[in-house]
Amino acid sequence: MADIIKDLTNYRIKGIEKAEIEYYKQLTQTLDRIEAQIISLADTSLPRTAGKLIELQSAVAIRPKIKAILDKEYLPFADRVVRKGFGEQAKRVERQFKTIGLIPPEFQELTKGDLALVQNLKKQYYTQFKDVSNNFTRILSDKVYQNTLVGTEFTVLEKELRESINGIYATSSDPAVNRLVDYVKNNKDNPALASRVDAAVKILQSKYASTRVGENMKRYAGQILNDSLRDFDATLNFNKAKDAGLTYVKYYGDVIPTTRSHCRNMINGVYDRSGKGIYTIADITRIWNSNSWKGKKSGTPMVSRGGYNCRHQFSYVNPDWYEEDGEESDILKEATPIIKKESKINISSFANPIALANIRTVPKAVSQARVTKSVTEGLKDKRYPLKPDGTPYNRFTYSELIGTSNISLLSDEMATKVSVVFDELNDLAVKYNVPKLRGIALTNRKGGNLASMGDGTLKLNAKDLHKTKEGVANGLAKTNYMNDTKFTTLKNWKHGDQLSYRPTIGYEYFDNELDQLRQVMYHEFGHHVHQMRYVSQLQGKAIDSTYTYGYSFRPEVERKITQITNRIFPTKYAQANGYEWFAENFSLYNMNKVDLVDPKFIKLIKEIE
Repeated sequence: MADIIKDLTNYRIKGIEKAEIEYYKQLTQTLDRIEAQIISLADTSLPRTAGKLIELQSAVAIRPKIKAILDKEYLPFADRVVRKGFGEQAKRVERQFKTIGLIPPEFQELTKGDLALVQNLKKQYYTQFKDVSNNFTRILSDKVYQNTLVGTEFTVLEKELRESINGIYATSSDPAVNRLVDYVKNNKDNPALASRVDAAVKILQSKYASTRVGENMKRYAGQILNDSLRDFDATLNFNKAKDAGLTYVKYYGDVIPTTRSHCRNMINGVYDRSGKGIYTIADITRIWNSNSWKGKKSGTPMVSRGGYNCRHQFSYVNPDWYEEDGEESDILKEATPIIKKESKINISSFANPIALANIRTVPKAVSQARVTKSVTEGLKDKRYPLKPDGTPYNRFTYSELIGTSNISLLSDEMATKVSVVFDELNDLAVKYNVPKLRGIALTNRKGGNLASMGDGTLKLNAKDLHKTKEGVANGLAKTNYMNDTKFTTLKNWKHGDQLSYRPTIGYEYFDNELDQLRQVMYHEFGHHVHQMRYVSQLQGKAIDSTYTYGYSFRPEVERKITQITNRIFPTKYAQANGYEWFAENFSLYNMNKVDLVDPKFIKLIKEIE
């Protein structure tokens, strides 16, 4: 029989480790942006003569600008950690107590007192993150002032600023230096590669005169990230155990090359007088007070565990749950259900679209894999016309974009949303009997179309895509046109109202960024429907006596659109042409805004369905 308490503890620990990986990647990206912005700020704000800094007034004036960069980039990262990271770990702690079951029911769930503690811990650790920001605002500003005071060259200041942020001078014209720097940055926290990382650092220091600095923002922020997640878990766990009357603990966690002797002794039973691997809280306090080791920190051992960056956790138990040899007793085995795995995140479908509040941002690589899997399936669909040689026909786009799957220009947050809505488009493909999309491509230019569709390939403008996040409906849509109270919001427009009050484009009917993005992507999929419905595999043959498949080809749905007169336009953009009329109506129809849709469109779409 598996050790149930151990399984539960590993479940909590793995949750922390997963969060650490996710947030450390975000921290690295955040600090890289901070480094780039501060170097750019210094380069453009500090006057120089012959490469040397000369003006103290400019050096003093740069401090609030440095603070503004840190506030804009670093504090939102800290907020995500304490809000999302702590919230998810609190749910894991609660699940552990529910799964054990052998404690009073009123303490199996998070109580009002627990929730108050969670809020206080969030504030406490956010303050620690903020202290790092304030401290490094001072450090970076002082470096600017001191280097300007003595008139050093700008390159010297640049090096010190980079080292103070990321710990290693990361810019060089020599590609060999850059390769070594990237290797150190990407692997310095991997114990298995510690010797190789040290060798790379030595080469940088000896051959290229590059240095790695220990006192840097990444080190401190990374330590707080690690300690805050684990200390939060330990504090909440301890608080719930105390309320539930559990005063004994077991110590759990893995052993790696850098594990401290204190932790090794705890795990290997060196301090265990009972022989069961069970300790009283008094035992843990006595052991903590009577030993010293590198990395020990002040505070209660029930929270600090093994000290700074400790990877281990306590689980609170009742000695009655164990036999004399320390094995679990039948009472624990029989009462404890199997731990359910966490449900998958960001599950969405056309029938049950996910709400904005339930979206969990994931690393871009996860979203990329999700989209790539879908595009790969779409690329195989035999309903896409192929030339005799097996290559795809194209009407609208360059053929090389077909099969593209690239969302690299999007932020993690936007990539998550795009990948989620992409799944809903797959359901629409089934509903309207058209092939799944076989490509997604990005542009990065300001202006132009927000999105476009052709040959089964969705193209998005990464530069302007965040327009939907800003929320046109949250801004322009709430304008009180001509002081007419009937039209206080664009999203209240309906058939029969004056056309001048009508929204410009469909996403103005929606008041959150996910639904606005959804409308944009549904709109583009509407184009896919009129482009591909009833179009089967042609294999190079003419579809009628006039046209083969290509730019001039018109499928059946598009022919029907051109025959519809006296259309009603739910948005101004719908007036552009028949295809935009179809796409705007299509998105609103499939997002439950049927009262806005042209009845003629409804008749047509029913025929297609």
